[in-house]
Formats: sequence, structure tokens, C-alpha cells
Amino acid sequence: MELAAAFTHNRSFFTVCTVLPSGSRDPGQCVEMEATLREYLEKRGIQGFVRVITAAEPFIGAEKLSESYGIGPLVPNTILLGDSKTEDIRQMSYCQMIEKFHQQGRSVVIFRDSGQTNFGRYRKRIDIWWGGLNANGGLMLILAYLLRTSLEWRGAEIFLKLVVPDEAAAQAARLNLNQLVEELRIGAKPQVIIAYDRSFPEILGQSSRNADLVFLGMAQPEQMPDYESYYEGLQDLTEGLPTTLFVLAAPNFAFAEVLQDSASKTERTKAGRDSSKGEPA
Repeated sequence: MELAAAFTHNRSFFTVCTVLPSGSRDPGQCVEMEATLREYLEKRGIQGFVRVITAAEPFIGAEKLSESYGIGPLVPNTILLGDSKTEDIRQMSYCQMIEKFHQQGRSVVIFRDSGQTNFGRYRKRIDIWWGGLNANGGLMLILAYLLRTSLEWRGAEIFLKLVVPDEAAAQAARLNLNQLVEELRIGAKPQVIIAYDRSFPEILGQSSRNADLVFLGMAQPEQMPDYESYYEGLQDLTEGLPTTLFVLAAPNFAFAEVLQDSASKTERTKAGRDSSKGEPA
């Protein structure tokens, strides 16, 4: 909830949802749960809604909630989940739920707590492992930008990390990333890493071990015939890392356009400030 609040800045349609087992709790317990969650939000100054439902199986309940929740055209476009550390649950239901959310056209962000350090730790460094602006890359940049402009993460540095095989590829990659960062004006710092025959897991572990938050994109379910095994691989890949967010962008959403629009607004705001000071815009 702390992470979601930092993303939304109390300016979005934000709902905390819980699915309780049906048959094992009476209606009064659902009311008590809603009251507890509302009290939690109010004490922390977080503006949000609370939704508690019952279902025979929590993952099925989550899928149905995603399908039905909203007001007219105003429906959730991003779902933030906790990571599942239980292998049997991941194989049976968890990964199927992720696939269903993706089919519904929702973006999915999975919060994986390292268990070794406090969430966010110093809130000074955000690492994004880059695979391109399209698909997950655009969404990761948007989320990192929203996070850095929140009160809790203000001043954090965003590092845009890209692995290439050799120096020849690094030259072109540096040029492309520098151009991208300049165009988007989100203050990220590009970092091109030459592999030198090292594996990506090795590079990831060495380069992001001191980050406060790590962003990694997820493959689309339709590209992976065995999504459960793929997700198990992500678990192994991020073992020992600080808090990590797995990001699966909604299909066909123009995140690049959102970023470019944000960059234009930033430039107009800066020009307005300069003009108010009597300086050339």
C-alpha cells in the first residue's frame, strides 16, 4: 500500500482489495476487515477505496473482482500484487491469475520483497533493466518517474541499465539511451554495461545489489508456453536482490506516448517558470 500510494500521489482511483474465503467468515468479519483497512489508510493520509469480497478460491476471486470492479469507463488499468513464495500455489493458481489479468488488458506489477532489507531502504536509487521503450520499458519509466516525484522518494536517482555484448554495441547503445533520456526529460541516468562473457544473472546481481528498488520486465504470457516455469526462473534470477518489481505492461497501451506527453508538459512548466523570472524561455 505504501508503494501504491507513492505511485498515485493521492490523485488516482486507488483501491485496496482483499479476497476472503467464502463460507469460513460471516458478513460481520468482512465489515470489520473493511473498517480496519480504511483506518490504516486514514492514519497514513492515503486517499483510497477499500473493497473486500469473498470467494471459494482467492485467485478466482481476484480475477472476478478485476473483471467487475469500476465505475462506468473508470476501471483499474494496473494491478499491484504481492509475490507468491509458495511453489505449489504459483504452479496451481498464481501464474494463471497473472495470465488472466493480462488477457483482461490490465498492467500487472508484482512486489517481491527481498526479506533481507526494509522496503526501499534509503529510497535513493532505482534501477531499471532496459529492454526497449515499447512494452514493459515505457511502463517501468512511468512508474519510476511517479515514484521519484513522490514525497518519500524525492531526489532518488533512476538508472537505466542495458547489457550489451561488446564495446562496438555499447557505442550505439549509449547514443540511443542518451537520446531517449534527453527527449523524455525524466532525469534518468543511462548506464550501458558490457557483458564480457558474463551471464545476465551475474551482471544483475553485481550491478543492482546496492539499489533501493529494482524494476524488471516480464515476458508476455502468450510468448511463454510454460509460464509457471518462466516465473520460477524469475524467482531464481532475483534471489538476493533488494526489493524488486516485476512489470508486465498491458497489451497495446501507448506508454511511449504517455511519456512523451509528460515530457512536453515538463518542458512547458519549465518554460513558464523561466518566463516568470524574466528569462528567455
